[in-house]
Amino acid sequence: MPSFKPIPILSGGFAQSILASWKSKKDKQYPFLKESKWHLLKTAQGVSLLASLNLLEKPKGILILLHGWEGSIESSYIVRTTGHFLARHFSVYRLNLRDHGGTHHLNEGIFNGSLLEETYDAVLGLSKLNPHKLPIYLAGFSLGANFVLRIAHKHSTAKKSEKIPNLKHCFAISPPIDPLAATLKMDDQPILRDYFLKAWVKSLRTKQKLFPHLYQFPNLTKFKTVIDLTEKMILEYSEYKSVQEYFNTYTLNPEFFKKIKTPVTILTSEDDPVIPVSDFYTIPKQPYLEVIIESKGGHCGFIEDRDRTSYYWRLMSMKMN
Repeated sequence: MPSFKPIPILSGGFAQSILASWKSKKDKQYPFLKESKWHLLKTAQGVSLLASLNLLEKPKGILILLHGWEGSIESSYIVRTTGHFLARHFSVYRLNLRDHGGTHHLNEGIFNGSLLEETYDAVLGLSKLNPHKLPIYLAGFSLGANFVLRIAHKHSTAKKSEKIPNLKHCFAISPPIDPLAATLKMDDQPILRDYFLKAWVKSLRTKQKLFPHLYQFPNLTKFKTVIDLTEKMILEYSEYKSVQEYFNTYTLNPEFFKKIKTPVTILTSEDDPVIPVSDFYTIPKQPYLEVIIESKGGHCGFIEDRDRTSYYWRLMSMKMN
């Protein structure tokens, strides 16, 4: 398959990253958005997560999508991907991670990247909304892609009763392999750092307003880096004793990848302003893993033209036929 080639005016890493998330007027007007059905999932851990389902009468399969940190099921890259695969006769289920997409009220606890069990359980629940036992495909972006890789690992090592039925292929677009390194790299990019800090502070204030008996976050604006705010939140509002211990829960080492026994495609770029490309060269070669490293593409970008056609749609379609 030909490698990714953006038109020159859109080739920069930042341009690609911004175009991936920029919500255009068209993104808000897809007809399927009005046809989506809400579905509340209750996980084995007692956590409530909200999904949006677009069901076709005779689909080829089901695609489950996971957004990135401080994104949601309404993020541009999620909405555009949904529209693309609905048009190609796949039902699409979009899942909000905890505290994303206006779902802060559903759970008392605060979201963090370690929450694999509830996310796996929600994906498992969605996969069972499949009366005709169609093939299931799972795709994630950024932190959502890290979750996808951990879900593929858990699925591979789980006993039969806990596996995701009919899971055929997983796609991880721009996943952080070493989340600490990714956080530090993000903090070196003022535009991205400030964007995510602003979004996270807004999210925490929403949580405080909903659960004032549990949370008080004074002086949130004093934190000038993501890593500093991460340290505060982890030390004060989690069971972890250090930031390193927390990040270790979703750092993916070479041994982790050796245990994956379900087909996975990973896509990243050398010019990603957030994820160090060097991390991907540590992933061991094995039959179930396909690692694609493009020179261009930014973070979750891979935009090919002015219509924001995404290169990863073609990669995914090849595996979903």
